[in-house]
Amino acid sequence: MSRTLPLLVAVASVAALLTGTTTSTAAPTPPTDGRTVTLVTGDRVRVGSDGVLIEPGQARRGTRFSQYRVDGHDYVIPSDALAMVGAGRLDRRLFDVTTLLEMGYDDSSRPDLPLIVTGGRVAAARTATALPSVDGAAVRLPVADRTRFWSSLTGPGAARDADRTIWLDGMRKLHLDQSVPQVGGPAAWQAGYTGRGVTVAVLDTGVDADHPDLAGRVADVRDFTGEQGGTDRDGHGTHVASTIAGSGAASGGRLRGMAPEATLLSGKVCSVDGCPDSAVLAGMEWAARSGAAVVNLSLGGPDGAGLDPLEQAVNALTEQHGTLFVISAGNAGTLGAATVGSPGSAEAALTVGAVDRQNALAPFSSRGPRIGDEGIKPDLTAPGVEIQAAQATGTGGAEPYVRMSGTSMAAPHVTGAAALLAEQHPGWDGPDLKTSLTGAAEPAEDLTPFEQGSGRLDVARAVSQTMRAEPANLSLGRQRWPHDDDEPVTRPVTVHNDGDEAVTMTLSVDATGPDGRPAPDGAFRVLPTEITVGPGAAEQVTVTVDTRVPGPEGTYSGAVVATGGQQRVRVPLVVNREPESYDLTLTHLDRTGASTPRYGTSVYGVDASFSAAPYEPDGTSTVRLPKGHYHVDSAIVEADDSASSKLVHPLVDLAGDTTVSLDARTAIPVEVTVPRPAAIPFATAVGYTRRFPGGDVASIETAEGGAPLYSARVGPAQPVAGLTGQVLSWWGELGPDGRLGAGSHLFNLAWYPARTMPSGYTRHVREEELAVVRAEYRSVVPGASGRRTARPRGPGMAEALLGLGTEAELPMTRTEYYTTDDVEWSEELLEVVDGEPREEEASYATTYRRGPRTVVWGAAPFGPSLPRDLVPWVYREGDLLGSRVKLFGDREHNRAGWSIVDSEHNALYVDGSPVPENGRGTFAVPPRTAEYRLEVGATRSGAYELSTSVSLEWTFTSAHVPEGRATALPVSVIRYTPELDATDTAPAGRRFTVPVLVQRQPGATTARTLRTEVSYDDGRTWQPAHATGRGDHWRAVVNHPSRAGFVSLRTTATDHAGGSVTYTVIRAYRIG
Repeated sequence: MSRTLPLLVAVASVAALLTGTTTSTAAPTPPTDGRTVTLVTGDRVRVGSDGVLIEPGQARRGTRFSQYRVDGHDYVIPSDALAMVGAGRLDRRLFDVTTLLEMGYDDSSRPDLPLIVTGGRVAAARTATALPSVDGAAVRLPVADRTRFWSSLTGPGAARDADRTIWLDGMRKLHLDQSVPQVGGPAAWQAGYTGRGVTVAVLDTGVDADHPDLAGRVADVRDFTGEQGGTDRDGHGTHVASTIAGSGAASGGRLRGMAPEATLLSGKVCSVDGCPDSAVLAGMEWAARSGAAVVNLSLGGPDGAGLDPLEQAVNALTEQHGTLFVISAGNAGTLGAATVGSPGSAEAALTVGAVDRQNALAPFSSRGPRIGDEGIKPDLTAPGVEIQAAQATGTGGAEPYVRMSGTSMAAPHVTGAAALLAEQHPGWDGPDLKTSLTGAAEPAEDLTPFEQGSGRLDVARAVSQTMRAEPANLSLGRQRWPHDDDEPVTRPVTVHNDGDEAVTMTLSVDATGPDGRPAPDGAFRVLPTEITVGPGAAEQVTVTVDTRVPGPEGTYSGAVVATGGQQRVRVPLVVNREPESYDLTLTHLDRTGASTPRYGTSVYGVDASFSAAPYEPDGTSTVRLPKGHYHVDSAIVEADDSASSKLVHPLVDLAGDTTVSLDARTAIPVEVTVPRPAAIPFATAVGYTRRFPGGDVASIETAEGGAPLYSARVGPAQPVAGLTGQVLSWWGELGPDGRLGAGSHLFNLAWYPARTMPSGYTRHVREEELAVVRAEYRSVVPGASGRRTARPRGPGMAEALLGLGTEAELPMTRTEYYTTDDVEWSEELLEVVDGEPREEEASYATTYRRGPRTVVWGAAPFGPSLPRDLVPWVYREGDLLGSRVKLFGDREHNRAGWSIVDSEHNALYVDGSPVPENGRGTFAVPPRTAEYRLEVGATRSGAYELSTSVSLEWTFTSAHVPEGRATALPVSVIRYTPELDATDTAPAGRRFTVPVLVQRQPGATTARTLRTEVSYDDGRTWQPAHATGRGDHWRAVVNHPSRAGFVSLRTTATDHAGGSVTYTVIRAYRIG
């Protein structure tokens, strides 16, 4: 597999103030920073650029939390949920804070949490929709009821509902001419099949039934999203529907759908926010009950090893009603193998990948194998690149058609083909339609079944031949090493003749090995090799795979091929001849020596990219792995939450069946002290970072306050290249109100032992080895409190992983202590009023030296900055151009600032002509060399007296740059750094010097000229200021009037490459 290893961080909560790292977003209005998610357990998690803050729910004080990051997603799992998540009874997505925010399930976006409960009932939740296909219901759980709900799951009597599973009612995503002839549509029409009399359901964003191509085709419309009506506000569903059954009326019949006379049912299951699982389930049940022969689902989400409710429903409804569900494979092909999404991963689904006009696999088309059992998915492919079909009214331009790409566009070609077959064979059910289409598909020689299934859709062959075979594929799984004692695997294949004459078929197996060469003789065979199938009859053959036959180890793939005359039927097959592999057994013991279910363990490949998280509730789990070296990481939490232990075996040599004992009794205490007797411990953490072939991994376990924390390195004590230990500790004094960190002293401590994982750690800190910082925190917004976070980053680390958040009333001054020794600190200050974030400053990669210094936060003027650690701020990627410059940073150059604003301005001009924004903060631009003008700005009012309006205008030249990486554009910003008092005021009635800094992105040249203007009436009139200097450093002299008021500044600088920047700030500072 070529997927990147996850970044993993495991931590515990520290009285609602311990933070983990998150990735800042670019959208400043309203800021996504500070959004709060109340978990299903009742615990609250606030996510922002200052990290992840965890607040235990009511009566849950002292609960420990595991926090980790996988593929950019932050998870927060309470210790009392670990066992249920590990056992698959609680959807892991319920603790995926990133996904919850992306789906709009935070507390400010909706008042309840949507769930799907299968196999039982729950208390404290309101049932919204019964879902009999999965023996469940969609329920809604209000914020106030979540702690009580969680108690009902974990308290007395909960074991009676052992079959109950709680799922997140998540949001699926839509899987975004000559394509119909490409797959044989006209030949099927000429044979007399147009879909007449066949009902097809489209479960999507709705359908524009008034479009000329769909007029009279839509027989029924249902809305399952709660938007009151089936109107297509997105356009996706209309495009899909016309590919299936469009008449082509708006094109004079040229752009007809696959089955232009089929009858459509439109089920709206997707809103502008996505496709809720419960809406999709309800739509599937409605479509099946309504008699749809075929249902199109051009949507999906990430798959897992088990069966989720949508997969269960596809299989159940197919069995109950004979419905064929045609589902797009997904658009994650660029991530590599095992990326087919759910519900396309369901066994009964006819899952569709995408090819282009030359029948080459589209790069975005998701690949198999299916996660969990290595089954064949997708089942076939169809055209999905630049497909031209109907455009819904109000979703784009005035043209009746629009081009779209994705497996979403491939699936309706197959749905329409199935409708043609259903017309031809009215007695067939869904599995019959599926095997006919897969058996007739046209394979590409250079693609495996995991890429193309049986091949590209060929409906002309499907309607013209009478033979088909079942099953649709032979997924023969993994045959364990060693192979000298393997038992041959046999599977039946049934060949059907649906015609009026007997047909003689010759059968063979065409298979290749993992080296691309033909499979060894004797490894695959089919008997008999010739059969005669009478009209309306079926004959069975036996396929045998013998992995005892010597040959390379790995995946063998191919097909059983039956031919006779003009007829040809294919059944793809795969089998994995396992390489030399062994069982790695992991036992988990708590500090009493008892086996425990309260653990989280991950295994990573040292020699090759691999990751797994084995779990069994009895404390002993086994994972089968190829011979090699592995890294085992485990966190064990005591049954009473009194202590936690981090145990790491960094170099397991798997050369035979091996057992690793993860025994918390072997872990040694982690103890840190500081030189101030009044200081108390807030949190202490121990863990590591390590570089693996698939990427960096980091893992940290944390103890609240002075709670016991233990660690142990398991296995030999030899140094390990790429392994860096971490010990983090935060101490401080309580404020007058009893809040952590609100006192006058705070210690931020971090150490990074090289090439090892600490087995315990003892450190008695002395003041002379620390940086001593007098930190002054001003208040931008009156009445605000400040949430302050500091996160350390050790040598070689890609980012800071864990920090401590403290909160106190502003303004405030305190003494802060930091370790030095090449530790970089990322720091943030979030100003909060009545619980709502209003302003944020973020400082990046500060390295402190031993001894005293002073730092001021929240000093004017506030304006744009380009912190060096996060370039590029203004960028081009391929032919997309955008800016993520933050407009309200304080006077410190290496800080960026966000703010609540009233309005924003974002505009781009190419050679003087405006370019429309694409809705994601970027602009699509031409590849040619051109002159650009980019404008950004924002206004704010209310409690904000300074920097009430900020605007930037850049001019520069740009041309196409390579895809895949953001390239910095040659631009600069202007920074003002006048000497102001603590109220951001300069003296009135005097000449005053304003230092002007030109802060450049990489590639920008120094300033050639600079002109500054000043205004004392909020920009209504301007007068020149005398500016002198050169390069990046200038000074402007202004004459303050004698009256109190505000100073606004405007500066234009031109660079040596001909570009320019104009920066205007209204009310930069006060005078008085």
